Amino acid sequence: MPDTEQEYKKQIRELEQQVRLLREQVDFLTRKLYGTKSEKTSALEIEGQMSLFNEMESCADPDAHEPDLVEVEKHLRKRKYAGQREKLFKDIPRSKVLHTIDEREQICEKCGSAMAKVGEEFVRTEVQFIPASLKVIDHYRETYECRTCRKNGTPYMEKSPVPHPPVMHSLASASTIAWLIHQKFELGIPLYRQEKE
Repeated sequence: MPDTEQEYKKQIRELEQQVRLLREQVDFLTRKLYGTKSEKTSALEIEGQMSLFNEMESCADPDAHEPDLVEVEKHLRKRKYAGQREKLFKDIPRSKVLHTIDEREQICEKCGSAMAKVGEEFVRTEVQFIPASLKVIDHYRETYECRTCRKNGTPYMEKSPVPHPPVMHSLASASTIAWLIHQKFELGIPLYRQEKE
């Protein structure tokens, strides 16, 4: 008889525990279904589940020493060294475009005599996109001098005009920019994939 009484008490305890668990589930599901739908931390606290923030506060030692502040160095930008641009297109074929003044305009504005070529000046480098190939084009412009004015002691020089680049201080030519825009906006290719290509 005492064995059956112990078994009954044990069974009653198990049933009470099961009822408690079922009540918690019903309360939780009722709150989920009909409770407030805000994202506040109080709404996230669930019975039987520990909160990360409350856990930290309860475990924290109020007499603990505050950690010393450590000064962190700022993230320094990578310094660009001379010659980095040249490494980008060292294996790409290169061509030279020489901008000249028309022969009819090679006349000195001061005295009206013909001007002679005295040199050329490097202006810029740009990468031109030709579908399925790249080509580097170095732009130079010629400089002209009036020999008559030079002999008279009033030197006069003129440089040939150069068309403006689409983007200042950039390697991109109009064809390269057009291809990037086509890939990005018409084909929808992300920029990181274009960069890899």
